[in-house]
Amino acid sequence: MSDFLMICLVAAVVFCLTFYCVYRGVYGSLSSANLGEVYNFHYLQPLTGEYERYLAKVISKRDMKEQIGYLNATSNYRRHDSQFERSNTLVTCELSNGEIRNFYAERVRDCYRSIFGRLLYSTGMACMF
Repeated sequence: MSDFLMICLVAAVVFCLTFYCVYRGVYGSLSSANLGEVYNFHYLQPLTGEYERYLAKVISKRDMKEQIGYLNATSNYRRHDSQFERSNTLVTCELSNGEIRNFYAERVRDCYRSIFGRLLYSTGMACMF
C-alpha cells in the first residue's frame, strides 16, 4: 500500500510542477518579450471589455509610437468608437492552435513567461494546453 501512495504522491508532484511551469512560470511582460519566448496571459478584448486567456509564442514585436497618430487618423477599424485606443507596443504571437494574432502589450494582464513553453511549441504539444 505504501508503494501505491508513494507513486500517487510522485505523480501529483509532477502534475503540479508541470501545471506551474506551463501556466504560471516567471512573471513577465509582453512589452519586454524576446522573440521565441512563450507567455501565458489574459488579454482585454476592448469590444466586450472582458479578458481572455492565451498561451502564445512571440513571433515579432513592434514599437508603434510614431505610427499611432497616423493609424488613428486613417484606419477605418473602430473609427467611430470613442473608447477604443491603440497603445505603443504591438506584439505578434502564434497561439497554441497555430493561429497568428496581434496583441497590444499594454492590454495584457497576469502575464507569465512559461518555463516549458518553448519545449511545448517545439514538440507540437502546445495545443494540449
